[in-house]
Order: sequence, then structure tokens, then C-alpha cells
Amino acid sequence: MAAADETLANAAGKFQEAAALALFNWGNVHMCAARKAMDGGRDPPLEEGGPPGAAIATADKFDEVTDRLAQAEGRYVAALEVKPDFHDASIALAQRKYERARLLCAAAGLSDATTSGSVDAAKADEAGAEFDAACADFTTVLGQLPEEEKKEEKPPAPKEGEEAPAEEPSTKAQVLVMWGNTLFERSQMLALLNKPWKPILDEAVVKFKEAGCAQADIDQALKVHRGVRAGK
Repeated sequence: MAAADETLANAAGKFQEAAALALFNWGNVHMCAARKAMDGGRDPPLEEGGPPGAAIATADKFDEVTDRLAQAEGRYVAALEVKPDFHDASIALAQRKYERARLLCAAAGLSDATTSGSVDAAKADEAGAEFDAACADFTTVLGQLPEEEKKEEKPPAPKEGEEAPAEEPSTKAQVLVMWGNTLFERSQMLALLNKPWKPILDEAVVKFKEAGCAQADIDQALKVHRGVRAGK
């Protein structure tokens, strides 16, 4: 009887995980649609040569993006109701706040490289609050992640003439990159508002380094930062 109970418990666990994953992926569909709807290309654009610059968000489809982000939030919350320790959904909820903050920045008139028009102060404040909330969520998520197991077996050495496969970043590293991106965008918004931004950018760099990002990638990101480029 004990063996049968264990089998049923294992089956229930697998169905629980599958249900949570389905809801999570459903939320991801809405997140992808939201990003696509507010994609404004890069600044400076690729056509000017060189590597791509900072991403630009647009608020042309504000209501559509807002609805998509709300639907994504609902799916992620539902996934956590099914499986409370489903960390991917918790991470996605924090990332959703980051995306909403970018949308609000665009609606406030703070998405382009310069603020040529008037700034919607209320939306700018709301964007700042969302950036801060996302950072708080990333802090919480990192504290909830289980300790990563050390890899006992090393991957086989590549054959002559072959490149070694890139190591898959850990969940912790991915969260640190997302956190760094959030701080990076927050500092860009502050730079456009002529407010102190360098300490926030320094925090972003710390997160990127903790995540194991290559120094060359960090240097390139700093080159396209709107505050750095403006020499503020």
C-alpha cells in the first residue's frame, strides 16, 4: 500500500509541475507580445554602424502593452498558486515590473536618448517605483533560490578543432543579470531627468560582475548608457 501511495504522490507532483509550467509558458506568451508591442529599436540604430546601443521602448500601444502585462501577471500568479516554490514564475513577476517600468518611462517621455519634450512627472515617478519594486523582488527571489549543487562531473574535453560549449548560466546568474539590467535602466532614466544616476549604474555593474558577465560586455554596455554618452 505504501508503494502505491508513493506512486500516486509522485504522479500528483508531476502533474502539479506540468500545470504550473503550462501557466508559466502562457504568461511568457503575453510577455513576449508586450515586448514586441513596445519595441522601438536601438539608440543609436544599427544602421549607424557598430554594436547596437540602448534599447528604446515606445508607448504607442500603451493600452495593449498594459493589458498584456496584466495577463502575464495573472498567469504567473496562477502558476505560483499551483506550485508555490516555482521560482521561474517569481522571477518572471519581477521581470514584468521591469518591463512595465520601461513602458511608463516611454509614456513619461523618457525613452529616447534626450528629453526634447515635456516630461510626465507622475508617470516618471510611477516608473521609478516599479524599477525599485522589481529590484526588491529580485532580492527576495535570490534569497529563495536553493543552493546550487556543485557539478561533480566535468564535461568532456572538446575534440581538436572544436570549440568548448558555452557553460549554461545558473539561475542565480540570470537573476543577477536581470537585476543589473533593471538598475541600468533606472540609472538611464535618472540621467535623463538630470538627477544623480552614477551610484545606481555602479550598482548595476556590481550585479553584472557577480553574475560573471565578461568585462568586454560590461564595457560595451557602459558606452551606450545615455548618461555616459551625454557626459553628464
